[in-house]
Amino acid sequence: MLTILSSRRSIYGVWVIDRRTGRNLVARAYTDVDIDMDLIAPFLSATHTFIDHASNEHLRTIETEHSRYVWVANEHLLLVAVVSTSARVGHMRFMLKYALESFMESEVRAKNKSIDTVLGEWTGGPAKFRKFGRFLDELVAQYEVADESLLAGKAMDCLEVYSHLIRALIRSPATEPARQDILRRVRQDTRPLVEQHDILSEMVIDQYGIDILPIGSRILELQDSRKYKTFRVALEELF
Repeated sequence: MLTILSSRRSIYGVWVIDRRTGRNLVARAYTDVDIDMDLIAPFLSATHTFIDHASNEHLRTIETEHSRYVWVANEHLLLVAVVSTSARVGHMRFMLKYALESFMESEVRAKNKSIDTVLGEWTGGPAKFRKFGRFLDELVAQYEVADESLLAGKAMDCLEVYSHLIRALIRSPATEPARQDILRRVRQDTRPLVEQHDILSEMVIDQYGIDILPIGSRILELQDSRKYKTFRVALEELF
């Protein structure tokens, strides 16, 4: 089992499955929870086949109490990801479609073979598609980093707007005493917020506006501590 050390996970596991046999070509786990990757693959394949045949509909997503299963498929292969309930399903499906196309390109077309030939030659050993497994690891790792960046962006958008407003005020025609008065009032108004969220003590307020870059790497603490809503409301009040 592969484990990526992170306290925030969107993707718990990914399978590449031969639709005809239900066997794993590739199975990657990204969680500390013990998952029998080989045992669950036939179940995922059978579930997809049952929905297709019983309802004449294509299975795309199944949601359980704690996770979602997201499917993409072509005629021969299934790619399935088990993800958190908070994960963006559209993003997950896009990532799986990209992975499926990458598999067809690197493991089939690049070798001048048909997918039937590739699957027919496979003896079931894990070594044949190990390189693609590492590709999935990298793809998932990149998604997790990007997803955290999106979360941080949500928390920082108010600060960015506030910074632009202050910068515009300072650049407007005014005397130097007037500009200094603006800075004094900004620092005064932000003091209660800084006292409530010590992360903001690293924020720089000067004649150029508000420099939020120093707090970028720590802003996720607001997400983890469930203080994000209070933080947003306080920033809005500053406007």
